[in-house]
Amino acid sequence: MATLHSLIDFTGTIGNVTAFKRNGTGKTYLRQASGPTRKQILHAPAFQVTRELNNEFRACTMLTAGIRRAIFPLKHLGDANFTGALNKLAKKIQTLDTEGIRGERNIFLSRHRHMLTGCSLHQERPFDGILRHPVTVQTDRANASANIIIPALIPDVNLFLSGKGLFTRFVITLSTVGDVVYSGKTPHRQDRYQMTHHHTPWLHMEDSADAATIPLQLAPGIPEQVSLVLGIGIETGRPDRFGEMELMKKNGSAKILEVF
Repeated sequence: MATLHSLIDFTGTIGNVTAFKRNGTGKTYLRQASGPTRKQILHAPAFQVTRELNNEFRACTMLTAGIRRAIFPLKHLGDANFTGALNKLAKKIQTLDTEGIRGERNIFLSRHRHMLTGCSLHQERPFDGILRHPVTVQTDRANASANIIIPALIPDVNLFLSGKGLFTRFVITLSTVGDVVYSGKTPHRQDRYQMTHHHTPWLHMEDSADAATIPLQLAPGIPEQVSLVLGIGIETGRPDRFGEMELMKKNGSAKILEVF
């Protein structure tokens, strides 16, 4: 793969060379077309294992889609690569299914919830680097509820924000994500989707705040194959000319607090 450094910048295919942009870099990359044809991958006996792994990747993207939906109010706080990181995690969970055959291995998130807990949505701006004191969590799976205790906020002691004159607030989400299991060669996500979220009031970045407890509640009776995903993010904003708070792009962060 090559990087394009030229006054002529383009994307697309010319001959057997394809130019494309990579999210988060702003650069144009070139690659030469190579490898087997689509027909070979779909039908040739030599690519049977490839077809099986491609079919399993469908399940990985299905779980990732469920997680992204569960943390929808936090997605804008993630970096350009967090979806790929979730796909990678889904694949690791899938390989732990020792009962399924290759090409139809299930993804039992409900058996490995700890693997998603603590996942940061932004690698360069981790949530724990902005809020240095831990957020305490009290979960109750039977009642499908959680209490989130945000510590007292003290700028430049446990709260570190970039920029000047900004305001900040927390976003907390609680939602459900089902396991992905195969029926024949087709994966299905075992969902009973619910989601709730809460925004704390805006606080000037130079002000302190007392500790706060935020309760979140879903409808009880969540089946065992469905996991509850609790996420938290920190947004920053600045008042616009009309006094409305305008979210600042490329600032803040988010993480998955608990999966239970």
